[in-house]
Amino acid sequence: MEFALQINLQFDKNVWATCLVLENIALDGSTYSQRGDAAFSFKLLMSFDFAFILHIMKNVMRITDVRCQALQQKSQDILNAMHLVTSTKILIQKLRDDGWETLLEEVISFYKH
Repeated sequence: MEFALQINLQFDKNVWATCLVLENIALDGSTYSQRGDAAFSFKLLMSFDFAFILHIMKNVMRITDVRCQALQQKSQDILNAMHLVTSTKILIQKLRDDGWETLLEEVISFYKH
């Protein structure tokens, strides 16, 4: 769990660093085109839709990453591999069925930084 927290903190830092760079280019870019592109990109990054999709992707990747690493090990037998695939499907279904409130809380707290 601590590792997941570190990943989330790094994730948030990277996104906010990107936003800061885009905001600076939007204000101080050398050309009108560069400033416009940066302003447009900044606006997209700050949209709720973008943050929502980004957090969905992060959650799905977190679920599938461990299983993918385990499936890549040559010592996996077919029964264990099938169990990993089944458990991944269950976790993704659980995210689909029960994870929306938590996901919305994550996205909203993302903007409170």
